[in-house]
Amino acid sequence: MPTVCQTLPYNAAMKATSPLPNNQNLRQLSAIRVVLLCVLFGARHYAEIKLAWMLPYVTLDLLFLALMGFALLAWWRSAQIWPVSEIELFAHFAIDVLGFSGVLYFSGGASNPFVSYLLVPLCLAAVALPRRYAWLMSALCLFSYTLLLFYNVPLQSLAPEHHHGSNQAHILGMWLNFVLSAALISYFLATMAHRLRRREQELASIREQELQNDQLLAVATLAAGTAHELGTPLSSIQVIGEDLEEELSDSDFADDIRALNLQTAQCKQILNKLVSTARELSSIQTQAINGATFFTQLRESWQVLRPDCSPIFNISDEVAGLSFELDGTLQQAVLNLLNNAADVSANDVELRTEINKQELVITILDRGPGMPADNFDNLRRAFVSTKGKGMGLGLFLSNSTAERFGGNLRWLARDGGGSQLELRLPLSRITKMPDVASHD
Repeated sequence: MPTVCQTLPYNAAMKATSPLPNNQNLRQLSAIRVVLLCVLFGARHYAEIKLAWMLPYVTLDLLFLALMGFALLAWWRSAQIWPVSEIELFAHFAIDVLGFSGVLYFSGGASNPFVSYLLVPLCLAAVALPRRYAWLMSALCLFSYTLLLFYNVPLQSLAPEHHHGSNQAHILGMWLNFVLSAALISYFLATMAHRLRRREQELASIREQELQNDQLLAVATLAAGTAHELGTPLSSIQVIGEDLEEELSDSDFADDIRALNLQTAQCKQILNKLVSTARELSSIQTQAINGATFFTQLRESWQVLRPDCSPIFNISDEVAGLSFELDGTLQQAVLNLLNNAADVSANDVELRTEINKQELVITILDRGPGMPADNFDNLRRAFVSTKGKGMGLGLFLSNSTAERFGGNLRWLARDGGGSQLELRLPLSRITKMPDVASHD
């Protein structure tokens, strides 16, 4: 089906214009690898030329070459369009730890001064990844450090006999310091990073909500202007229609003219309700109405708009007995959902109500073709429609109404085919009743 007036959601627009975060992290990690390898390569030549240490230099050179090749591969990977996943980024950190541990193994193990570098990938993982990965990285670094205490190719200048027996205590102290540092980094740094990520998500959600509010304000401004412009022609149409109904009361067109007059009167009633609702919203006024009365009026209004449909209304006794405090927008939201359902299955539309966990649940069911769940998230945006004749505002306005009352709009696949739209509203926001029994 064609899609008209489609706008790009805020999150999608951000992804389209901003680099993927894990791809950026992988590129920075590759740069760190190159810097580290340059330092290690310089230290290797200094040990060979200046210090004349006996080390397996060929093996070390092969390790450096492999790590450099992997760094270049990671740099290439970070530039690709498909996102780097969390588990993939963690694998890169783990390979760094294992590769560097191999270098340490052939150059003194835990007695090598560069052993403290094992804290660097741990810090990076704690900042860039969720806390569970930080703890896994901490365990891997500690495991590597502990193995290097016992298994390594020793450096003679750093062996215990060169320090009068004090080297073992010093190395043990370094190990204990590493354990403490790893634990503190895994907990505090990972916790702070988690809070920052959560805050960024909250800010992104707020920015998206502000964008939707701007769109809603634009729609409201357009609606107010349109209502003002439609008032005069509708009055003229109503007068002409009444005259025609009197003159042609005995003709074959009498029923059609009567139906036309009813539709015109309904249009004027909608415009008057738009003005009164705007006045109520500006003065923060609500109207008390019984649940049974609300849904009866809702059905009558919809039957005037869609006389060809015969919907099924199942209003629970519990909902019918409630006293709502509404501002007039909820009825329009439900009418939008009913119209969408009737557009795809005019002869099979059903409305159900229930109270579930302190929420009023209004469910609209149809037997249309349905839709993917991700497509529904997109259709809740302004000016997005899958109907050639649609303006893309029905679900957007209904969803905005639900969110203004603290609720939400959900889509589910209906058993046997079709859609099941659930408008969920907290009872505390639409009634004055302090407590209502909840049902699972």
